[in-house]
Amino acid sequence: MQNRIFRGSLVSILFVVALPGLTGLGQAQDRFNISHSALTGSQAILFVTRDAGIFRKHNLEPQIIYIAGAPPNIAALVAGSVDFVVFAGPAAITANLAGANTAILMSFVNTMEHSIFSLPAIKTPADIKGKVIGVSRPGSSDDYGARVAVKKWGLEPDRDVSFVSVGGPPDRFVALQTGRVHAVLIQPPLTVRARKAGFNELAALADLGLDYLGTSLVTSRSVIDKKRELVRRVATAFAEGIHFYKTNKQASLRSIGKLMKIDDAEAIEESYNAYAIKFMARLPYPDPKGIEVILKDIEKTNPKAKGADPTSFLEPRFLRELEDSGYIAKLYGDKK
Repeated sequence: MQNRIFRGSLVSILFVVALPGLTGLGQAQDRFNISHSALTGSQAILFVTRDAGIFRKHNLEPQIIYIAGAPPNIAALVAGSVDFVVFAGPAAITANLAGANTAILMSFVNTMEHSIFSLPAIKTPADIKGKVIGVSRPGSSDDYGARVAVKKWGLEPDRDVSFVSVGGPPDRFVALQTGRVHAVLIQPPLTVRARKAGFNELAALADLGLDYLGTSLVTSRSVIDKKRELVRRVATAFAEGIHFYKTNKQASLRSIGKLMKIDDAEAIEESYNAYAIKFMARLPYPDPKGIEVILKDIEKTNPKAKGADPTSFLEPRFLRELEDSGYIAKLYGDKK
C-alpha cells in the first residue's frame, strides 16, 4: 500500500491510498479517484470493500482520498479531480441545485445515525440552552441533525443555541474533551469512547425516526456518460462489499479499526452492529423521502429547492440492473 500526500487549494492535506496496479493475472486495472469526507464508521464500507480485495476482483484500482467535509469533496467532483465521493447527501443536492450534474448512486444510511453527547454538567436537553454545539461546518449532515434536535427540544437554533465549526468526528470529540464546545454530534465507534469518558448522551438521532440521505455514493452525470462501464463495476463492487460487510464480521472489524485508528473492541463492535447490521440495506437504494427532508430545509434559503423532484437527484439504474439480473439474490442465496 502506498500513501501519498497532496497539498492543494481544496484541502490542506489529502491522504491517498493506492492498491497495487496489477491483478493476479497481470492485467492492468482501471484506476479511478474516490474521495470520502470523514474518518467514521459510516464510511467504513469503502475500506471494507477495498481490504477484502473486491475492487481488485472487478479489475478496479481505487485511489482513495480523504477530504474533510462535504463542500470540498463536491468541489473536487465538479472539477473532475475525483470520479466518486462517499459522504452525506445534502452537499450533492445543493450542488445539483446550483447547476452541477451530481448523481446519487447509493445511500448506505437513510437516516440520521449521529448521537449528541454533552459535557457532564449538561444533564438534559434543556441544559443546552445558551451553550455551544460543535459541528463539522455549516450545511453538513451533523449541523443539520443538531438543528433538528434543538428544534425538537423547543429551542431556536442560533438564538438559544450557538453552533461552531470544529471539523470531522475525531476533531469534534477532541473539542468536547477539551471543553471548547458544550456538545457535539458523533457516530459509532466514537460513541463508545464518549460514554466511557463520562460524557452524557442527550439523544440518539436514529431514535427520532428521521428520514435522511446519509452516507452515500455520489458521482456526476459526466462520469456516467463517459465512463459508464466503470460506474457499473464500481456499483457492483460496493454491492458485493456490503455483502462481505454483513457476512464477514471479523475482517470487517479489522477494517473499521484500521480506518479509525482504534483498538477498542467494544467501540469497533458498536460501529459494526450499527452500520453492517442496523442501517445498511443489502440494496442501498437512496430514499426519496430523505431527499424531500433535505430539500425542505434548503428551500428556506434557496428557492430552487421548492418543488424540486427528489428522484431527479438519483441514478438508481446500476442498482436496479444488479437487482433485476438476480445478482444480489444469488449473492445472498435469496436470504433477505
